[in-house]
Amino acid sequence: MSKQARTPAEISAMVEAGIARGLNVIDAFSAATGNRTLNRAHKKELATQKSARRKYRARLESFRFGAVAGGGIAIAGGTVAIVSSNPALWFITIGGAVISLMSIRRWRRLGPEPVGRGSVAPATPLPRGAIGRDCVKRYLAVRTQVVNMSSSVSVLHPAAGKELVNADTQAAVALNALCDRLLVLHQLAASLPATAAAASATSAAQVVASRLVLGCDSYDKLLAAAAELLASPDLTGMVNLQPAADSLIAYSHGLMRASDL
Repeated sequence: MSKQARTPAEISAMVEAGIARGLNVIDAFSAATGNRTLNRAHKKELATQKSARRKYRARLESFRFGAVAGGGIAIAGGTVAIVSSNPALWFITIGGAVISLMSIRRWRRLGPEPVGRGSVAPATPLPRGAIGRDCVKRYLAVRTQVVNMSSSVSVLHPAAGKELVNADTQAAVALNALCDRLLVLHQLAASLPATAAAASATSAAQVVASRLVLGCDSYDKLLAAAAELLASPDLTGMVNLQPAADSLIAYSHGLMRASDL
């Protein structure tokens, strides 16, 4: 199946959004045309979630209709059967009651509406000269590798593939927030040159960049564990991805709980 390319209008809109966030034209265009793997994975997950919700709501409405319509038929049929003293109408009444009861039972078994795993879009690259620009590029690169590898791992062991996807989904929220903060700090320093505010923004950006580096290190460990899993000749003695995944998730949760995030 061929991969659908972005239309010129979509690329133009993304370039304009990048410029609005402080990127120059070149960086905005690179952000719009790059990170295709992460963008495709994000759009695919959104489409899957939308399809699941649509199917769920269609089934829910079908069961609701069956319960109400079946109950209505049972009541109307029973009333007419009593008034007209026609025994044949009781079959219609019983049929309506059965339809209503079966629909209610299926309705109760349907459960809550499915919740997606919260696909996360790729972070926005930083402009040239921004503190942490290389860290963000490294983060985007290693996250792309994890997303790519999750597909290969899922073929061999679906549970391990889900661990990869789950770890990426949870970690990307916190690490994307670090990337966004780096962009804000860069814009602050650039708008107030040679001021105390710019110096503070520069110092804060260095701290945030160091935290992003630690996040990338955790991604590297997860990627290494996944690569070792793929290289293992014995699937029964597989490498356990859980420790590396838990480490990445724990670090991202720590970032989100921190007061400065």
